[in-house]
Amino acid sequence: MKSKIFILFSILVVIATVCGASYLGNLKEIGTSGIGRAVTNTLYVHTEGSGTSGKTWNSAFTTIQAALGAASTDASDCTLIYIAQHATNYDIDTTSDPTYTGNYILKGSHRTWAKIKNTHTGATSILKFTGKVSLIDLNFNLGSGSGNGIIVTHDGWRIRNCIFIGEDLTGAGTAIHLDGAARIKHGILENCHFDGHVTHMTAILLDKTAHSHFRHAHIYDCLVGIQIVDATSDSNIFKEIDIDKCVVGLDVDAGNDQHFFECGFHGNTINIDDEVGDHVYEHIHGEFPMCLCPDDLIGVQLDASNDANVYGPDTEVRSAVLATIPFRVTEVIVELGVAQKYEIRLSADSGVTFFDYIIMDTAIGIQSNLPSSFLLGTEYIFNKGTRISGSVKAESGGEDTCQIWLKVQQI
Repeated sequence: MKSKIFILFSILVVIATVCGASYLGNLKEIGTSGIGRAVTNTLYVHTEGSGTSGKTWNSAFTTIQAALGAASTDASDCTLIYIAQHATNYDIDTTSDPTYTGNYILKGSHRTWAKIKNTHTGATSILKFTGKVSLIDLNFNLGSGSGNGIIVTHDGWRIRNCIFIGEDLTGAGTAIHLDGAARIKHGILENCHFDGHVTHMTAILLDKTAHSHFRHAHIYDCLVGIQIVDATSDSNIFKEIDIDKCVVGLDVDAGNDQHFFECGFHGNTINIDDEVGDHVYEHIHGEFPMCLCPDDLIGVQLDASNDANVYGPDTEVRSAVLATIPFRVTEVIVELGVAQKYEIRLSADSGVTFFDYIIMDTAIGIQSNLPSSFLLGTEYIFNKGTRISGSVKAESGGEDTCQIWLKVQQI
C-alpha cells in the first residue's frame, strides 16, 4: 500500500513539474515582464546562448541585433530584451544607421557591465529606433573615428541609468540624437552619464523635441553638453544636470520656454550660449565671473521727481545689448544726493514690474555723496537681451538725484 502511495505521489510530482515548467515557459512565451512593465514578448541576449529562439537564457541570442531582428514590429506589441553582461562588448556591426521599427525595452544588468558598439566601417550610429523605445542600464560606446550613438525618432522615449562614452572619437559624434521628423514629445532621460571628447562629441541633441524631462545627468568633457535646435523644440525641463569641462555647456539655438532647475556648470569655456532668451533659470550653480556696470567711477544717474515721494523716470542702467548671456544682478551700489530718505526700484521690463526695492535714509548712518553697497534679495537669473532699468523717489522731492552701479554675475 505504501509503495502504491509513493508511486502515485511521484507521478503527481512529475505532472506538477512538467505542467509548472510548461506554464512558466508559456509565461516567457507571452512576455511576462520582470521590470513591472506590460510587454507582449521577452527575449534574452547572452554570449553563451544557443541562439535558437531567444526565449530563455539557454536559447538566448548571442547578439543584440539578432534579438531586435526577431522581435515583433507590430505597433501594438512591445518586446522586452534582457541583455546579459559581456566580457568585452556587443558589436552591432552594421552599416549606416541600424534601424529598428518596433517597440522595445532593452535592459542590461548595470550600465558599466556590457559595452554596446558598432565597429562596422560604414556605420554612422550604434542604433536607431523609429518606434517606442526604453533603454535601461546600458553602456553605449561611440568607438573611434566618427559616428553617433543612439538616434530616437518617436514620442515617449525613455533612457535611464545609461552611460555614453566618446573618449576615443577622432571625428564628430552625438551620443543621443532626439530627431523628430515633425516633433517628438514626452520623453524622459534620467540618471545618465556622458564621458565625451572635448573636440568631437555632443552629449545630447534635441531636434524637434518638446515637453520632455531631463534629470540627474552628468556631462563631462564634451564639445557641446546639450544642444537645442529647431523652433518646435519647446518647453523641455532640465533638472539636476551637471555640465563639466565642455567647450559649450548649453547651446540653445532655437525653441522656446525651456526650464533649467538646479543645474551646475564647472570648467566650461562657455557655460550658456543662448540665442533665444525666453527661458526659466532657477538655482543655477557654478564658477561665474562678476562685472561692474557701468565699469567707471561715474555711474548712471537716476532723477527723482520734483514732487515728494514720487518716482522719477525709468532710466536704463544696463542695456539689452550688453546682456549677451544670462545673468543675475547680485548687488547695487548707490551714491546719494542730499540727506533724506530715498527709495530705488529696479526693473527688467522697462518699469512695468520691479524685481527689487532699496530704501535708504542718509539721516541715520549713510552719508550723502559716498557710495554704499546693497545686496539684492533676489536670485532671479535674467535671460540674454534683458534690459535693466531703475527709478528713484525722494522723501522731500526737489528733483534730487543719485548715482547707481550694478554688480552683475554672468552665467
